[in-house]
Amino acid sequence: MKNLFKLTVALLAVVFLNSCSSNSPEKVAEKFLNHLSKKEYAEAKKMATKESESWIDMMSSLGTGDTKDQKQPGKIEDLKCKTEADKSTCTYKQDGKDETLNLVKQGDKWLVDMKKENPMNTMTNTMNTLGNALGGDSTKNQGTK
Repeated sequence: MKNLFKLTVALLAVVFLNSCSSNSPEKVAEKFLNHLSKKEYAEAKKMATKESESWIDMMSSLGTGDTKDQKQPGKIEDLKCKTEADKSTCTYKQDGKDETLNLVKQGDKWLVDMKKENPMNTMTNTMNTLGNALGGDSTKNQGTK
């Protein structure tokens, strides 16, 4: 009986620790970015604030069509988050470019927050990621007609 109790306590401790670590800003950012790269927009929306859903919907509508020649976005590397209270800024590299993703803590969950006060930067990063996924080079035609 004592061994069963110890086993139960140990199992609960493992489950508790695992559940806490799976909601860290780093884990949420990584999962969110992976869902976007796989075009799993419904899953990505579950990890974002309500305000961010319109951006994800836009990406979803732009990401449809012929996928035959679409290039997969590059691997996410060097993901690091700086957290202060209920806000976290995550930086990472994708396709050799420095990227940023903001998260906020709502209740006990970390959620991706695509800022309204900086929509052009967010949209540019989003469009670059989407352009890479669609096989284009978003920097190729900048400044030319």
